[in-house]
Amino acid sequence: MKLKLFALFAVLVFASVGIVGSAHAQDDETVKANIPFDFYAGKQKMPAGSYSIGIDLRTELISFTDESGKHKIFLMGIPDDDVDGKSLLVFTHSRDVYAIEALRSDAFKWVFQTWMPVPPMESSNALPQVVVALNR
Repeated sequence: MKLKLFALFAVLVFASVGIVGSAHAQDDETVKANIPFDFYAGKQKMPAGSYSIGIDLRTELISFTDESGKHKIFLMGIPDDDVDGKSLLVFTHSRDVYAIEALRSDAFKWVFQTWMPVPPMESSNALPQVVVALNR
């Protein structure tokens, strides 16, 4: 009986190590960006600063991690075929609120679901965009 419990415990330990290992899989590409304003990624407010942006092409997950490592978020990207060769982040802007809208690179473009915590001004149909260059 003890042998069966030990075997079950060993299987659970190895399975959990495999899950943790796959959760820390290496990104296909990592870029950096200096974002000079606070912004929303998904529904999470992120502070201004230097960010590493990890792109996992297999899972379509994009991670944003600030320089200190205190702020990190994962976003699910929606691939877009409109690739223009520019490497940049695109933000939607309304009043003093910025929300990430897209990540473009020379090889791909990812679009994100944009959430703005303040309603846009009534007079404009499309919100203005602000771009931030990416560095490798």
